[in-house]
Amino acid sequence: MRVNFRTRICLALCVIALWLGGCASRLVNTGPQTVDGIALNTPLTWTSFGSKGQRVWTRDGSTLNALTIVSDLKPGQPLFGTERRRGVEGVRFAAGLSRVATLELIVEGLKAAGWANVETIATQASTFGGKPALRAELSLARPSGLHYRALLLAESADDTLSMLLFVAPQEHYFERDRAAIEQLLASAR
Repeated sequence: MRVNFRTRICLALCVIALWLGGCASRLVNTGPQTVDGIALNTPLTWTSFGSKGQRVWTRDGSTLNALTIVSDLKPGQPLFGTERRRGVEGVRFAAGLSRVATLELIVEGLKAAGWANVETIATQASTFGGKPALRAELSLARPSGLHYRALLLAESADDTLSMLLFVAPQEHYFERDRAAIEQLLASAR
């Protein structure tokens, strides 16, 4: 059966439309938001993508700033979707971790996801949804050498992991958005 040129073009456009539909993102406006059971109040507008339980919000593109929102990750599930990387098992969440052990697990997860030189700058006790949590500031880099900073709020008190992790290049984007991200983290319920 011969397929004419027009039919091939139409088929190709249909495939592209289906592919783009799978990559759909949505706009997140300022103000109160509920993301997979996590209540937040964002002073910034974002674009959101991902699926239930692991979402990413970005303002300028995920390489320039990304807020990863993980809700109720269960024991045995991988952090940061690293199970999809060929040849990398990834780091999986384990129940019963202390706040410090949770931070160490997240640092290992970032390394497994391809980040380099991941270091904790500061930590403090906090709450997240009324549960004991940990706030941290991290420094990290891409293997290419670009330096990033991160703000983290994480809790694993109920044997699931919920976290908010904001990562942006140290040079401009991190400091530009830092105050707004601090406000967003403080609002997490």
